[in-house]
Amino acid sequence: MTQGSDKLNLKIFTFIFLGIILINFYVFKGMFHSLAFASITAGTFYPFHRYIKGRFNISNELSAFIVTSIIIILLVIPVIIIILQISKETVGLYSSVRAGLSVTQVKHFLFGEGPVGSFLISMSEIIGLELDLNELYGQILSKAQSYSGKVFGTVNNWVSDTISFLFNFLIMILAVFTIFVEGDKMKAFAFKLSPLPNDQEERILEKFSQMNYVTLICNGLGGIIQGLLAGLGLWLAGFESIFLWSAVMVLLAFIPLLGISIITIPAAIYLFAIGQQATGTAFFLYTSTVALVVENWFKPKFMGKRIKVNSLLLLFYIIAGMSTFGMAGIFYGPLICIIFLTMVEIFQEYYLPRFT
Repeated sequence: MTQGSDKLNLKIFTFIFLGIILINFYVFKGMFHSLAFASITAGTFYPFHRYIKGRFNISNELSAFIVTSIIIILLVIPVIIIILQISKETVGLYSSVRAGLSVTQVKHFLFGEGPVGSFLISMSEIIGLELDLNELYGQILSKAQSYSGKVFGTVNNWVSDTISFLFNFLIMILAVFTIFVEGDKMKAFAFKLSPLPNDQEERILEKFSQMNYVTLICNGLGGIIQGLLAGLGLWLAGFESIFLWSAVMVLLAFIPLLGISIITIPAAIYLFAIGQQATGTAFFLYTSTVALVVENWFKPKFMGKRIKVNSLLLLFYIIAGMSTFGMAGIFYGPLICIIFLTMVEIFQEYYLPRFT
């Protein structure tokens, strides 16, 4: 063959290969989240899989089956129970909020004899502003009902599509089992496709695994602790739908800097607004102490010398991930962040000197 024919064949092959990649992306895009979470879960539990295999001297397949079964027991049963309970409490909370946002209730809260009403009337007298009460509470009522409907509608959609959830969860479990069984072969295949040297590929994979552990295990345990303790505080303060708010706070605890304060601060403000200043103060101090202890003592002690990323940078990545992937961005954001930072480190260490 001539050199011109070789170039033509390379162009044709490249075109076909890229086309096949796009077709595969199109076919599997519906399972993207399932496969992504399978990679995250398998990467987190892979060291445990290797430990079970070596400790009891069993086959790779049997070890994969045992660890996958443990994952199912730890995740499937609790998640199904949580979904059913959250769905029930979401409906109840939505009904309560709709009832509380009636014209009479809003008018009494804003312009009655309570702290908020007294504050608004006092401020209007101080600045000499005459409030049009009908127009003001009408606008507030309309906006509040609109936003509450959107929020609870979204939450209810998350928890109501049980069939889709179970299907995606089944795909994830099958993918996790496959990664356990074929993990070494898949790793070798990926390394062959990558143009990077093996030591750099190992470095990226190691950072990926460490971030999985930090995100799922360390942040997961920290989130459960914060969610449960803050939920206890909500219950003691007299709030309802505790299971729902506790589950929401477990997820929010994954977000650095903000965390459960997204729920607890508005809850404390609400307690102040309805005249329960002592309860509001105690609740704020209690939940703040829980968050500070978990974030500044438990997580650092549990993580040890594993990955440490600037909290503000991680917050931006999580927010960006959530805006792109929804709630899954809580998990995707940190992974994208650490892979990017690792690539920057590799570039600075291996490739930047070549340009200087």
